[in-house]
Amino acid sequence: MHPDLKLISDALEKLPIHLQLLFALKCVEDVASNLEDETAIDGMAKFRTLVTTPTADLNAQLHELANQLKSLASSHQGSKSIDGTRHAAVSATYALAKAVNQQPVDAAAYAAYSHVYGYGGYAVNDPDSFSEVHKRQLEHLKSLKVN
Repeated sequence: MHPDLKLISDALEKLPIHLQLLFALKCVEDVASNLEDETAIDGMAKFRTLVTTPTADLNAQLHELANQLKSLASSHQGSKSIDGTRHAAVSATYALAKAVNQQPVDAAAYAAYSHVYGYGGYAVNDPDSFSEVHKRQLEHLKSLKVN
């Protein structure tokens, strides 16, 4: 686990689930432009609505949406191309699926992969490529804790 992702994980453990979901939402919003599938794009909009205007049956709605997105993410076609573009889409879809499934650390990790694949497939082999993204995620997390 990247050291900055470990810091994120440790900080998230101390937060209530609603703040964890807001953090996961922010991570996915940062890579939303990498989502390709209409189901994922629609799922992103639904997740945003669920998190920003929670209802009494939030958990049931998240569970239903998580099942749809998990299936979508696991069936998403990657790319054999070195440019990593399709892999960025796969990682963004997984980030969304993990966020909806209330796994904010995994959502942050997949969002970081989506960013890094956007640089090019070669970049995922360099741990320093993830530092900038995780530092930005840490800033998002700190802003949630202040509000």
